[in-house]
Amino acid sequence: MKLNVLIGLSWPYANGHLHLGHIASSLPADVIARYYRDHGAAVSFVSGSDCFGTPILVTAKTEGLTPNQIAEKYSASHKRDFTDLGFTFDNYTATLNPAHQQFASGFHADLYDTDNVFVKTVPQLYCNHCQQYLPDRYVEGTCPYCGEHAKGDSCDHCGKILEPEDLKDPRCKLCGATPELRETKQIYLRLSQFQKAIEKNLHDKQNQWTNNAVGMTNKYLNEGLVDRAITRNITWGVPLPDNAKNLLGDITDKRVYIWAENVLGYLSATKAIKSDWEDFLLDDHQTNKRHYYVHAKDNIPFHSVILPGLLLAENKHQWHLPDYIISSEYLNMNGKKISKSTGNYISARQLIDNFDIDMIRYYFLRNTNDKKDANFSFEDFVYTVNGELIDNYGNLVNRTLSFIKNKFNGEIPTMRPNPTITQTIADTVTEFNTLIEVGACSKALAAAMTLVAFGNKWFSDNTPWKTLDPQIIAECVTIIRAANDMLKYFIPCGTAKVEKWLSNKTLGEISVLYKKLDINEVKERKW
Repeated sequence: MKLNVLIGLSWPYANGHLHLGHIASSLPADVIARYYRDHGAAVSFVSGSDCFGTPILVTAKTEGLTPNQIAEKYSASHKRDFTDLGFTFDNYTATLNPAHQQFASGFHADLYDTDNVFVKTVPQLYCNHCQQYLPDRYVEGTCPYCGEHAKGDSCDHCGKILEPEDLKDPRCKLCGATPELRETKQIYLRLSQFQKAIEKNLHDKQNQWTNNAVGMTNKYLNEGLVDRAITRNITWGVPLPDNAKNLLGDITDKRVYIWAENVLGYLSATKAIKSDWEDFLLDDHQTNKRHYYVHAKDNIPFHSVILPGLLLAENKHQWHLPDYIISSEYLNMNGKKISKSTGNYISARQLIDNFDIDMIRYYFLRNTNDKKDANFSFEDFVYTVNGELIDNYGNLVNRTLSFIKNKFNGEIPTMRPNPTITQTIADTVTEFNTLIEVGACSKALAAAMTLVAFGNKWFSDNTPWKTLDPQIIAECVTIIRAANDMLKYFIPCGTAKVEKWLSNKTLGEISVLYKKLDINEVKERKW
């Protein structure tokens, strides 16, 4: 049966450039997409820039541009960075795209025709000084659960999803004034009535979710899901469908709440590029499908609870629910939280402009994990790249191919059967494939590099420089080819060179794959 694979990478806000944390949490998605394409699956690898909501409004005010200009500026920046990092999207778009807005608005129109929504008159924070209602990111204050500083939509410290009205000591982020509560009507999603269905999805698929995704989702479910507003008083967002008037009356200053439309981007982006989009997205189409959602841990509830809740509530279609949730812990820098305001910050572009792309990809994919926050430092980056990518992979390639050039006139020897080599490769490939398909990319990379280490040891232990035995060299070439077939999803540039070198029976010109980094020289660069 045909396998259709949707890989959804979380959409970065179009209010700034990508930074190291975005790279670390995003790269596994590209590895999974490359793997499945190479194994014959039909793939929809999609993402885009999140262009609505208050983060964009705040940045627009700061930079003196319109929200539309800010969204277009940073969306273009995101796309360029992802492209230069080797991401192979089938569709990188933006929520600003009319196709997404049309899809999201249509989805909500179908949703509003069900009994899974209701209207509620609720208090919303209003700033008298700014003369406007304050959406989530226009408010900051103290988390009512842990007492730490929090944004209006969530607390980064304890992970709680919040409403701005939940905050203690709320302040308007625009002017610093204390807002007041005013009543307004909003449409709410009956999220609570889908608790059992969302629990079942978790129970059935938890072995396919990262540990942090299982833990955080269980926490929300144990506390009990609550109904949530899916409209908001704001003028920058996806317009409400016409049938919203039947529920709210005047919708002039209301839009779809950002969290209730941005997660629909995976569906809209797939529909935009796939004529057979139903085969990817709907359960009533009889195809084998797998859905992967890849993101940092702060996005877990939006993909494990909110997205399934929306898909279940819009009962016009039988939408496929998330299968694999691949969530990374946060990335810190020099032991501290990444922060542009404090200067503890490096953009993705700075790394792209200063290092080989394979080095960047290897380092972050090696360190991605779901158990504890990772830490970036230039010392660790240089140590890892030099000690593993270059001294292990680069060394095996260069010592083997140089030997062929120098001792065998460039003629690549043919290997006679060797059960040890064949079985070692087969076992590694089986382990590798299993790990990739559950999204454990760092472990899969480690498995491939273990084979490389085996190849280096095989070379050293069999001393071909003494015996000039072509069989040993042929075995090392076989190991290199097998390792290359796995590593190409992680380090596509170097592996492409090696594949080209080994494409003929006789080696042409070869070169050193990667130049070693000097930590002092790296530190002296202006960051």
